[in-house]
Amino acid sequence: MAFDPDYLSDSSSSNNVRRERRRQEDKRRMAYRRAIEDYRESQSLQATFCDFPELLGQTDHHRSQRLY
Repeated sequence: MAFDPDYLSDSSSSNNVRRERRRQEDKRRMAYRRAIEDYRESQSLQATFCDFPELLGQTDHHRSQRLY
């Protein structure tokens, strides 16, 4: 049985392809996870502000006016 250097390079290139595919899948998975976390955070913030509707829609101008 003779040593075939092409076989060795094919194996390492397929490993590189597999590694790159796995890395791309991990990047997509992490982006998806971050999107879910951002959505949950925004929903939590929205729920917090809904507890205080009088604060919604107020601007600095309205808050700085004196009540007579």
